Amino acid sequence: MDNNMYELGYNYSKNSTVFKLWAPPVRTVKLLLYENYDDVRYRQFDMQKDVDGYFTVKINEDLDGVFYKYEIDNEYEIIDPYCKACSINSLKSCVVDFKSTDPQGFLNEKYDIKNKDEAIIYELSVKDFSSDSSSGVSNQNRGKFLGIIDENEISGINYLRELGITHVHLMPIFDFISVDERSSKFFDDDNYNWGYDPEIYNCIEGSYSIDPYNPKSRIFELKKMIQKLHENNIGVVMDVVFNHTFRSFDSPFNMIYPSYFYRFDNNGNFSNGSGVGNELKTENKMVGEFILESLLFYQREYHIDGFRFDLMALLDINTVNKIVNELRKKDKNVLIYGEPWMACSTVLDDKLITTFGRQKGFAFFNSYFRDAIKGSNDDDSCGFVQGNVDKNAIKTGLCGSICYDDDIKGFCKKSNETINYFNSHDNLILQDKISLTTDDIKSSTKLSFDLIMLSQGIPFFHCGNEFLRSKSMHRDSYNLDLSINAVNWKLKEENRDILDYVKSLIEFRKSHEEFHIADEFEIKNRIEFYDVDEKCICYSIKNKSGYLLIFINAGGEIKFNISDYFKSYNECIKIFDGGIIEEKQNNDIISIDKRQSRVYFIKTDI
Repeated sequence: MDNNMYELGYNYSKNSTVFKLWAPPVRTVKLLLYENYDDVRYRQFDMQKDVDGYFTVKINEDLDGVFYKYEIDNEYEIIDPYCKACSINSLKSCVVDFKSTDPQGFLNEKYDIKNKDEAIIYELSVKDFSSDSSSGVSNQNRGKFLGIIDENEISGINYLRELGITHVHLMPIFDFISVDERSSKFFDDDNYNWGYDPEIYNCIEGSYSIDPYNPKSRIFELKKMIQKLHENNIGVVMDVVFNHTFRSFDSPFNMIYPSYFYRFDNNGNFSNGSGVGNELKTENKMVGEFILESLLFYQREYHIDGFRFDLMALLDINTVNKIVNELRKKDKNVLIYGEPWMACSTVLDDKLITTFGRQKGFAFFNSYFRDAIKGSNDDDSCGFVQGNVDKNAIKTGLCGSICYDDDIKGFCKKSNETINYFNSHDNLILQDKISLTTDDIKSSTKLSFDLIMLSQGIPFFHCGNEFLRSKSMHRDSYNLDLSINAVNWKLKEENRDILDYVKSLIEFRKSHEEFHIADEFEIKNRIEFYDVDEKCICYSIKNKSGYLLIFINAGGEIKFNISDYFKSYNECIKIFDGGIIEEKQNNDIISIDKRQSRVYFIKTDI
């Protein structure tokens, strides 16, 4: 990596701050310093350019809390694309002494985050999670970083801990441009967005802070939230969007070096694989290094435990491999996963696209298993849980999408390369999808969770799936108001039976190493399937003293004669039946009710 990359942006000390910007085509750059974010008056300093295109100036003052911009070629002003703090609504960059933003004990915190192969990921939007009054979160913290760790009887940190997940996946928390960060606008119907429209990558979104006017508050509150999650042994995954920026021609990147930071087609138009106007040219040296350094910054400064990559296919595979190698140097269990697809066509060479089969040390969202579970995202097609059983597709998913045999072909060499899910924030939420296709909502939901929790790979679900959250059939709610997006926590009690079932499944999965097998050959040697019924998946996982025998039944009642399949068994114990139990079987015949999952322990003479 170019050592200059570590110095881009500002480098603060109490006695001086050095500003550095890489802009080879630019002739002149002036640093403009402001005392307040809304000042129009400024102090101006010329920056010196070296032969490599770096502009630098050193100011021998304590600039902590001072705002700044750059003036380019005496023509236009920009925020610093490399800065790590900014004003409300991204109007100006800001110098911040990051040491002053650490909560007490944050720098040296110690916590026990699960091995990456044992992760159970829970996706949420900061705003959705606690903005509704039903969340029980204090009015000041509703929809904010601090709302996630609010200590109340309904939601917040107590709920996350009791749910049992190992990681919280936060939808974008970097600075995005599509909302007004002023607190007075927070609950306005037209002031909502998921945030997949980056403005300043290394800055934190201000609307999630209780004091968006203070650049340090959003940093402190995010760290405080992370610290509290860590204290409860919950890791934090950050959703990152390095495939595009919100702005194109007038983005800070394009203004400092037109045609370098973005891909263009043969007609000179922005390549639009993202579907929203542009793509970052990650294969260019300084672009790839910017992305890598940004990720390392979040890992180092904020103690982030994982990263989810939006439209990961648009990041070239060479850059992705560097990212994986560098992030794992500090944290061998850092979670790295993303979407192996793009929205539209790209000019990126096909050989460089990061997609299925090219992963090494990172994971992809498993759309094959997703659709096999409940049908395509937004139509009335059906999957396993509605009774349309594609056994090979389900078996592939349950085996971690490795190549189990000639009939079961996957895309993974290790099961930790698949994210097993039935929906994320995109498309119809599970409750609405199932409502389109069957009246049997509750058992279909349970079966959906059974499939991702009793499989090899990394399970992932979206906030509210566990208590039948609906979005009123809206397929893409990224900019709809809170009446659609805010989590209705009254559903938690209305559907307590589903929530308790999911909690038991999570606890059961975490207590059995049989669901954490990463190695392809070990999976082949330990898992065996049995053909017992057209709509029932039955399989066993070998352990040291016998087998886990698992039934996931989407059809009618079935019977299973243990002695027909396990010649040397001497004991059968029911260990999961909607909850964790230990109940001995008194005869050879196991009866499975319709549309139900069960797990037994078969003790054998081995």
